Amino acid sequence: MERTDTIEAQASSLRSLLAKQVGARRGTLAKRVAKAGRMLPVAVRNDIAAVAEAEQMSRHPKVGRRLDPKTTHAAYERAATFLRAIDVRDRRKGLVLSILGSMAFNILAVVTLLIIVLRWRGLV
Repeated sequence: MERTDTIEAQASSLRSLLAKQVGARRGTLAKRVAKAGRMLPVAVRNDIAAVAEAEQMSRHPKVGRRLDPKTTHAAYERAATFLRAIDVRDRRKGLVLSILGSMAFNILAVVTLLIIVLRWRGLV
């Protein structure tokens, strides 16, 4: 019983971390990881999938006995450490700067093409 409670607490903790740090607020743990997609490294996705699988297995009394709590806890710790290290503010700032950089490049390209066309036509 204690093992089941621990695994469920770990899964719940990962759900809240995914909601807070990545923005995946709905669905099971596996669906949240799928929504996070490439924001998470493959190793972290695999660790979260291992905890999700352990959570499913722990609900069945006979199958739950086969779980290795050390492996599940190690996977939880690796995933939680990575998720806690995500700086949401920095990620948003990077996204805004990326969009602004793309816009600035596009404006520069259009102005350059406009000057080239005007020179070619002899208007400048």
